[in-house]
Amino acid sequence: MARYTGNHCPVCEQAFTDDDDIVVCPDCGTPYHRACWQKVGACLHQSEHAAGFEWKPEFGPEAEAAAHAAICPNCGTHNEPGAARCSHCGVPLPRPENDAQSPEQAQESGPIYARNPGAYAPPAGNTARQAPGPHIDAFGTGADGAIYRREVGPEDPIDGIKARHWAIFLGRSPMYYLMQFFRMSETKHRITFSFAAFFFGPAYLLYRKMWKEGILTALLSVLFYLPGLLDFVAYYNPDFFGSMPIGWLPVASTIGEIASWALRIVLALFAVSWYEKHAKNRIENVCSQCPEGPERTEALSRSGGTNVLAAILYFGLMALLEVAFLYMAGPAFMNLLMYSIGG
Repeated sequence: MARYTGNHCPVCEQAFTDDDDIVVCPDCGTPYHRACWQKVGACLHQSEHAAGFEWKPEFGPEAEAAAHAAICPNCGTHNEPGAARCSHCGVPLPRPENDAQSPEQAQESGPIYARNPGAYAPPAGNTARQAPGPHIDAFGTGADGAIYRREVGPEDPIDGIKARHWAIFLGRSPMYYLMQFFRMSETKHRITFSFAAFFFGPAYLLYRKMWKEGILTALLSVLFYLPGLLDFVAYYNPDFFGSMPIGWLPVASTIGEIASWALRIVLALFAVSWYEKHAKNRIENVCSQCPEGPERTEALSRSGGTNVLAAILYFGLMALLEVAFLYMAGPAFMNLLMYSIGG
């Protein structure tokens, strides 16, 4: 029972020695002193057996192998030994060397940005065309002028930063952004059309934690939107403005609407480029302050990722603004609204 030496009995919490009489749970492999097993009468992990619990050594060569296998190949997060998927990005973790893997499992366990689609093997007997696994199709021009494809591995730099550091910082949708960042780095063309930035506007920037850009564009959106809301109030409730001249509102409303669409187009074309610059600065700052390892991984994850609450707050404030102006439109609009709803 030398393989259990140095590990601890879960009942008495004493370390096993070479001379101990040890028994092992037949379901999960947890070792016990024979006397401790007889004392409790059952495995302490019995309630976890149905979920597939397996004992992992805390000491010895097997423990080192389990700890190494628990390091995510995609983002570098140190997971609990025995975990099936990364707790940060959800990528399947490598299985121990002595645990056989199918070709599909071996392909799936690699970094999501460095998988070879050609290595994907369809199930036995299935001759149907299979979709390739997630990967980056990184293209470059060779010395002969021809275009070649290569994979981007975890240690490969994209604009001077390792791909795995990008992936940790990005959090959600790393493949899309890694492909865009790689293209920008190779071609020096930074314009790309983002439908998310076009449709969601400042909320997209806030969602990606670009606070300065998000707040600035949110204020511009409100500024461009305001003349239209004032014109709406003037149409249904002109008495609200008293003796103030309001003849300029229709023109200002049109200008504001054009400016609002222009802002959407600018965001759609440049938001990803802004995000790349923002992310690069934050990653470089973290890497300069934290040494390589779990501390850097945690810092990159905290600094990056997304913030759904910020995007929801933006839409909530915009909705409140509209409600306020609907109220200012007075009873004429409310009566019209009730008539429309009532048919």
